Amino acid sequence: SLWRSCMRAGHKLSMQWIEATDLEEATLKADPEKYHNAWSVLVSVSGVLVPGGFGNRGIEGMIIASNWARTKKVPFLGVCLGMQIAVIEFCRNVLGWADANSTEFNSQSAHPVVVDMPEISQSILGGTMRLGKRRTQIVKPDSITAKLYDAAHADERHRHRFEVNTEIIDKLRENGMTFVGQDAEKTRMEIMEVADHPFFVGAQFHPEYLTRPWAPPPLFLGFILASCGLLQQYLREPKSLLPLASGARASPPPVPETLPGMEVPERTVSNK
Repeated sequence: SLWRSCMRAGHKLSMQWIEATDLEEATLKADPEKYHNAWSVLVSVSGVLVPGGFGNRGIEGMIIASNWARTKKVPFLGVCLGMQIAVIEFCRNVLGWADANSTEFNSQSAHPVVVDMPEISQSILGGTMRLGKRRTQIVKPDSITAKLYDAAHADERHRHRFEVNTEIIDKLRENGMTFVGQDAEKTRMEIMEVADHPFFVGAQFHPEYLTRPWAPPPLFLGFILASCGLLQQYLREPKSLLPLASGARASPPPVPETLPGMEVPERTVSNK
């Protein structure tokens, strides 16, 4: 999906993998070089993607990466678990709920902001996920998501057993995180956007499951365009050729001069 989105955008993909645990404080103590190398990569990229997954390993590192992208205005896409990570980070650092968590990782949290789906068994793991193509209603017509899909709904494939706690939705919206996509009954949160950010989007579904060679998933395309500094032009002229012909070039976000105990490398962006 990333590669095909880059083809559409007229840019070459340069993907850097980060082991999430390497961003955590425990790694700083155990292996400072690995910690600094991971941070060196994180602060140099033009976009951050947190993918889906299960289990609690690396969760705190993912939350750290989400916080970096949100506070530094770096384009961010969270897929499935990645969206849940963004919600946890926002609740901790914007709403001030320091122990906010998912019941998958801490069932005793006083602020369970991601919870088990009531119809899904938590004792029987085999064959109990919410699966398959389902319709998401895009409820905010002026959202980035609505403009990328150019439709009032999206039919996407799912694979999860946890979801955002609907009891906190109003509180999140009041503080700048809006769920612009919801299921047909408007009881499940499917697509999230954060205000006052170039591109901070999460999806409970997996857009990559339906990617095609010449039809990249809209959210992945939006993420890549935002990372290249081309999203707003595309949203103004969605039917036009993408900017290789116009000579547009990527403008990566600013890199801080220093981080504790490390030198930050110069950022490089390919326009080939």
